[in-house]
Amino acid sequence: MTFTNVVGVQFRRAGKIYDFLPGDISLRVGDNVVVDTERGATLARVVRMDMQQEGAKESAELKPVIRMANDRDLDETGQFSEEQAMSIARSRVESMKLDMRIMKIESQMGGNKITVYFSSPGRVDFRDLVKDMAGALRARVELKQVGARDEAKLVGGVGICGREYCCSSFLRDFVPVSIKMAKNQNLALNPNKVSGGCGRLLCCLTYENDAYVDLRSRLPAMKSRVRMLPDGDSGNVIKTDILNQMVVFETADGRLLTAKVTEIEVVERSHAPQRDGMESEAEVWAEDIDLGLLMGEGEQKQKDQRQRDARSRDKGPQGNRPQGNRPDNRPKR
Repeated sequence: MTFTNVVGVQFRRAGKIYDFLPGDISLRVGDNVVVDTERGATLARVVRMDMQQEGAKESAELKPVIRMANDRDLDETGQFSEEQAMSIARSRVESMKLDMRIMKIESQMGGNKITVYFSSPGRVDFRDLVKDMAGALRARVELKQVGARDEAKLVGGVGICGREYCCSSFLRDFVPVSIKMAKNQNLALNPNKVSGGCGRLLCCLTYENDAYVDLRSRLPAMKSRVRMLPDGDSGNVIKTDILNQMVVFETADGRLLTAKVTEIEVVERSHAPQRDGMESEAEVWAEDIDLGLLMGEGEQKQKDQRQRDARSRDKGPQGNRPQGNRPDNRPKR
């Protein structure tokens, strides 16, 4: 059984890793290389060394590393600096009156390739913009539209924890984040506390979610009837402490007792619906959730607006109900 050397490269910091065949080129982690992609030769950095079985389907489909990057490839200024290219791009967008916002510009291969990242609320026809910028910059121009999370990844920033955004520093792939993850950790559903710079739920809510799910599964549900071991007092659970694995229950005579989960047994489990375990359809995937709706404010405003619109449709020109036929199509007496 023979194996083939494979290198993993990334095209930008904390970006996805793609495998390429190095061939006879001796490479190490951290080397800058020029690789063959669907869009032509592209500059990348080696971040991983690996081996695959020779003849495997995955290995047969890999493209090669063309060569080591030279000083000209690494020259990010080229004919125009990124600041100049940004100014040109924004002026062209403004003159063409396109509904888009230029986020970042990357220059590669000695200024021969310009990648423009932009955000927009909808689809944008930027074909004329690409032609105009290619002529002005004298380079191959590629435009990429990004979403809210990708926008934060490109621009970067500092989170509420005081550290650089995870997506900008090390997080390569975005994973689904559910509002239930915040509930599992007993976090207040405050948009300022559970949302990141992108306006979406914090990616770090997923880091410890498995541990919280495991710890929560060991605790009795609220309102369950428990008894202190071996033959102690019994009562209904009114509060739980996930991290410390403690349970507070109220006895029949009104006393509040605290015990570890290992010191009690469940006499009767509660079958009442638990608020923490309930999820609406929107909460399952909170990627594009308006966090204001979770607080109930936006939902109430929308409900009030629908009621006002319904009343306005029922009223006639003079503010009264229309005097036409009755609902059963019989003329009014």
